[in-house]
Amino acid sequence: MASDRDDVIVARIPSDVVDYKILPRLPYKSLSRFKCICKKWHHLISHDIVFAHEQSRHGSPISFGYVYQHKQSIDFIPIDIPGELNVCIANSSFFSLPIGAECIRITAVVNGLLLLFLRRKSDEQNDSMCSINYPDAIGKFHYVWNLVTKEGHVIPKTDRHCWFVGLAFDPWITPACYKLVNLVQQRKGIREEFSFDVYSSRTGKWTMSDHKFVIPKGTRTLWNIFCAGRIIYWASNPYVLWFDVEKDVAGYTLLPQLEALGGSRHVLGATNDGILTSAHMLQHSAITVWMMSEDGDWVKKVSLENVPTVSSEFKLFIPLPFTGGDRIYMEMLSYCMSKRILVCYNMSTREMTMIGEMKDVWPPSKCLYIDYNRIARLGSLGVTEC
Repeated sequence: MASDRDDVIVARIPSDVVDYKILPRLPYKSLSRFKCICKKWHHLISHDIVFAHEQSRHGSPISFGYVYQHKQSIDFIPIDIPGELNVCIANSSFFSLPIGAECIRITAVVNGLLLLFLRRKSDEQNDSMCSINYPDAIGKFHYVWNLVTKEGHVIPKTDRHCWFVGLAFDPWITPACYKLVNLVQQRKGIREEFSFDVYSSRTGKWTMSDHKFVIPKGTRTLWNIFCAGRIIYWASNPYVLWFDVEKDVAGYTLLPQLEALGGSRHVLGATNDGILTSAHMLQHSAITVWMMSEDGDWVKKVSLENVPTVSSEFKLFIPLPFTGGDRIYMEMLSYCMSKRILVCYNMSTREMTMIGEMKDVWPPSKCLYIDYNRIARLGSLGVTEC
């Protein structure tokens, strides 16, 4: 005779599956709340290396946005597509610039750190405030800002021109140390010699790397700098140079070449798996996206002819760094140059969606991708071995 009470089978999810397969896929907003549930989860989300590695591989796609310069300050546009991609990040999670300083440009955003190029305001009161709080901030200077701890570091000047500086920071390898690399360019007849000046937050000093190479001199535009974790890339057609601060190796390769580039600019990017990408706009609003294979060859991912606009008022201005998946983010500019907007093109559905309007129109400022999943665990940048 069967029992009046059916057996109840309780399924338990192993804790390692919860910790390393489920939680790392959640968005920034959820992780920030879950850190307060217990000490174990707080340590897991904030400090666990395995958790950080899984999060970098499987981060939720709904906690990111773009930062850009607005006048002499910084603004943020969260990616918010109703019913599909939603993120709600409080304004307090962003920051204001140091007292007495104004922003010239945003150079890089890497795993929760911002590299800015600032200058002291000419105002006498602001000059004295800046001298007290940031004694190394003389004239124009580079500044590294930690979005989580609100720490800011003034970078001392080097003896060489710092026009092409990139930021390297991989919290899963050296969680409390970052490095800056300055690309030093010298003409040698019909060729150009490139070397690298490296700054370490551990020592607080610049040192010249032993790596040097010479490539043919060409007519170059300004270098497009892209920073991806521990690797910094500098691109100017037809070359892309790179420096890996962790392995201490450097090199260069050719950018993808087309029969008629039409003077277009390569926009470098990288996927969550660290695969280098290149996107550029051709004539007639066409965009081509390339990805680098394991063998170091460029493989065309997609070629889009006549990319649609959100309305007849706008034209395609420039694609933003491609970060993988089936979406391409880009900027559009109104024909009368009175509006500048951020849009998203879904390659699967072929739909174009407007994300938001930027406050500044001209001259255009650099717009950089920021992933809030990655900064949810970022700690203080103290002095440590790196």
